[in-house]
Amino acid sequence: MHRPAWPLAMALGLTLILACLPVAAQSMPFVPPSYTAEYEAQKLGLSVVGHITLTREGQFLRYRARLRPTGVLSWVRSDEIIEQSIMRLTPQGLRSEEYLYSHTGGSRERLTESRFDWEAYQVTGVHNGKPFELDLPPEAVDRFALQLAMINKLRQGEKAFSQTIVDRHRVRTYHFTVGEPRSITTPMGTMEAIPVIREIKDRDTTVSTWFAPRMNYLPVRLEQEQNGDKVVLNIRSLEWHDPPL
Repeated sequence: MHRPAWPLAMALGLTLILACLPVAAQSMPFVPPSYTAEYEAQKLGLSVVGHITLTREGQFLRYRARLRPTGVLSWVRSDEIIEQSIMRLTPQGLRSEEYLYSHTGGSRERLTESRFDWEAYQVTGVHNGKPFELDLPPEAVDRFALQLAMINKLRQGEKAFSQTIVDRHRVRTYHFTVGEPRSITTPMGTMEAIPVIREIKDRDTTVSTWFAPRMNYLPVRLEQEQNGDKVVLNIRSLEWHDPPL
């Protein structure tokens, strides 16, 4: 007995329909609109001010921070720290292209420069005068672009996550837990923010970065507590260069 042909015909028809359907595009990672934010940390009457700027340059993003002492501290210290990440947005996520860390004016100057080759999955660069080359894990970002990667984890509703980073001349994996949103007070006023916490047990250190959902998840506070001693960096001004989302 011959079996009816319609099941095969239906299967072939379904195959053709599926083949004609558009493939779902991978979503691009979220990045806040271009902005400049100013941060300040105070301790024992001394202060450090930092500026962070995010700008779009064609298909690239430039994420740059500059920290320096102010007030009385600037009389005795001329340190300046510049950290910069140049990235691309891709369906695979944020892709670091170049990274720079420069600390000048202190007793020991430091410089790290690196380039990311995503075809060869290699990172090459120079750290304090010594060249290095590393294998590049597929989802790694540089250590400054980590903040933008954390924003995307938050928006995805993650409660605990890991992120592999190129930490200057090493590859490391950091582990984070996400706390509950709560109101915090900053020089810009009271706002709701979500803490993302990293514990460094071998150093007895906890680092918490607070992100404000209503401000496009910008980091608004950074806390570092070590051996009971705490330093807090708070946002104190913000300028959007593009209309906020």
